[in-house]
Amino acid sequence: MKKTIIWLSVITILLSFSSCVTKQKYQELESQYKNCSENLAQTTGEKIDFENYSKELKQEVGQLKQKVDQLVKDTLSLSRKLRQSERDYAKARRDYDELMSDFGELNLSNSSQIKTLLEDIDKIRQQLNEREEELNKKSAELAEKGKRLDELQAILDQKDNEVRQLKEKVANALKGFEEHGLNVYEKNGKVYVSMEDKLLFASGKWDVQSEGERAIRELAQILESDTTINVLIEGHTDNVPYKGVSQIKDNWDLSVMRATSVVKVLLNSGDIAPVRISASGRGEYFPIDANDTPEARAKNRRTEIILTPKLDELFKIIESH
Repeated sequence: MKKTIIWLSVITILLSFSSCVTKQKYQELESQYKNCSENLAQTTGEKIDFENYSKELKQEVGQLKQKVDQLVKDTLSLSRKLRQSERDYAKARRDYDELMSDFGELNLSNSSQIKTLLEDIDKIRQQLNEREEELNKKSAELAEKGKRLDELQAILDQKDNEVRQLKEKVANALKGFEEHGLNVYEKNGKVYVSMEDKLLFASGKWDVQSEGERAIRELAQILESDTTINVLIEGHTDNVPYKGVSQIKDNWDLSVMRATSVVKVLLNSGDIAPVRISASGRGEYFPIDANDTPEARAKNRRTEIILTPKLDELFKIIESH
């Protein structure tokens, strides 16, 4: 009902203006309004897609961590059982040797004693064989667990190395923009390219400025040459309320529009598959500094391009076991 009233109000205002402006001007305003509405619908859809993608990624990472933790626990448990089996086997071997020694020294006088002793020897021999089989089985299981851990660790080490190399490559490519509010750093296995708004946007706007486009084009060359990197672009604002016009009503809308503007520049700057890229608006709710000074608010007004190597190979190893 509220939306209907708003639309009727807009139509009434447009009709009242139509008597004051030319038909051509009215048609231009009507076209601009239609484009803004379409952009808002597209942005809202992208926001929902990103939220779904983010939930799926968090679930996959959580499942991966649980499986790795369980694998470590299983390996430690097997190690303890293996050591206990080794001790039991050693004790049984000592008992067997002692019994054989006693048997050789005894001067047995009747067959019943010999029979009983032989039965005891057979039991001990059987126990030894069972212990040995169990020990071999546990050793094989432990070796397999160790192999899987080694494979996982090797891939994790490789991914960490790739992230470090990617961070260095990106930092070198964008070195000339550091004085304009650009920062490259590594966190949680990802590479962050953080750009303050003074590099990308005019105040309250979402069209990327020329200097910001130049930085994005440099980054696009790296992403074009390495198709194993997924890209998430997050828009952030300060806590100063945005006095919106048209389809942009608040900081949420502004952050989303800025993120999608960066996406479009990135796609136009290189041969990058759109499926690798996601855009998200975080509004004012993920500040990196307190919003209590102009300098702090300037830091919070930023766009972050988050580069994440694919983990397909790691997931395949875990799922295969």
